[in-house]
Amino acid sequence: MCTSDIFLGFLAVLFPPLPVWVKRGLCSVDSLLNILLFTLGYVPGLIHAWYIIAKFPDEEYEYEGLPQDAEGGRVTYIFVQPDGSRRQQQQPKPQHQGGMNYGTTNTGGATPSPPEPPQQNDGEGSNSSHPPPTYAEAVKGDNKVQTQD
Repeated sequence: MCTSDIFLGFLAVLFPPLPVWVKRGLCSVDSLLNILLFTLGYVPGLIHAWYIIAKFPDEEYEYEGLPQDAEGGRVTYIFVQPDGSRRQQQQPKPQHQGGMNYGTTNTGGATPSPPEPPQQNDGEGSNSSHPPPTYAEAVKGDNKVQTQD
């Protein structure tokens, strides 16, 4: 018996037809029978209400687990190359070893490293000699409206 059934049992002490209406509906045979028993006497209506509560218990609520996302647990990284081309890299779906993992995966003790972004290579072999782009270069072409105020 769950908590809602216990509450309906106490509610039946106050007005026996009310829990029967909740369990079986307003215009059901059980509801009409309970109203008839209640008008003939309080105790028969109360016993019938408790009988209906015991015969039709609410299902126990169980946790269904983690919600499923649209990608099925996969993560996709999209890297934009300097020439404007795009490269996708998908991470495999994590394998769960049962039980709740709260968003983490068991990697056997090793800490996973994030994927490396692609290195910009302008034919010189190293990109560390160039300074990072300015703000104006970074936001160029992203369709943002900027003013000089």
